[in-house]
Amino acid sequence: MEIKHNREAALSISETRYRTLVETMGDGLSEIDENQVTTYANAMLCSMWGRSKEEILGYRVTQFLDEENRKILNSQLDKRRRGESSSYEIVWNKKDGKKLHTLMTPTPYFDAHGRFKGSFAVITDISKQKKEKDLLEMRVKERTIALEYKTKSLEDMNTALRVLLKNREQDRHILEEQMSLNVRELVLPYVQRLEKTHLDDIQKDCLDMMESTLNEIVSPFLQNLPLAFLHLTPSEIQVANLVKHGKTTKDIAQILNLSGKTIEFYRKRIRKKVGITNKQINLRTFLNTPY
Repeated sequence: MEIKHNREAALSISETRYRTLVETMGDGLSEIDENQVTTYANAMLCSMWGRSKEEILGYRVTQFLDEENRKILNSQLDKRRRGESSSYEIVWNKKDGKKLHTLMTPTPYFDAHGRFKGSFAVITDISKQKKEKDLLEMRVKERTIALEYKTKSLEDMNTALRVLLKNREQDRHILEEQMSLNVRELVLPYVQRLEKTHLDDIQKDCLDMMESTLNEIVSPFLQNLPLAFLHLTPSEIQVANLVKHGKTTKDIAQILNLSGKTIEFYRKRIRKKVGITNKQINLRTFLNTPY
């Protein structure tokens, strides 16, 4: 009799310790039956949900969830019936209407015949971690947007720079072409005419040096000239330049001290060399067309 009494006392002490441990644990603890009715809730769970035990026990647990989270719970209960016990996240509706983000760690239990009878679950409040995670994700998203904006800005800048460099390259080619043409059209013909006059040796040397220097100056640019002008003679270039500037055959003949027939001959040769012979194209219009 004494032994039985001692066993009962020890069991009572053990139950008291267990109940104290469960009631004061830092996480919520709940038990639901096979019909999703809450059969147990510790003090921490009541505090987390903002409800008394009377407002929890005997009620289906799904009434503390919105539609989306009910689907999560029902899906998880199907797993409990199969004996699975993996953790999952779910959001509860507190009494004051606020949301409570939790981590559920469930344990299903069955009767002697293997029939599902319900489950226990340790419920951990992860609202703080969720808030920190959301804040981190927001910062990452903001940083990503900022980086995408900077990347787009750099791409736009690179495109603008490429266009600018291309335009500068085109401008450089135009300048080189214009410089070469001006020297060949406006300077070298007169140098060549001077060579045919009576010059002393010093004058001839100076003139040769001048012609050589001018050719050296323009030679690097010749490869950039339009092909249509590369094979024109200096005299033809001179005539073409005057035509380009609106001079008539009579005007050009007077300027160059040549006959009108000679100028017409040059004009025909120019049209042939630039590829517009027998075409309804005005020579001056063609010469003023950008390359």
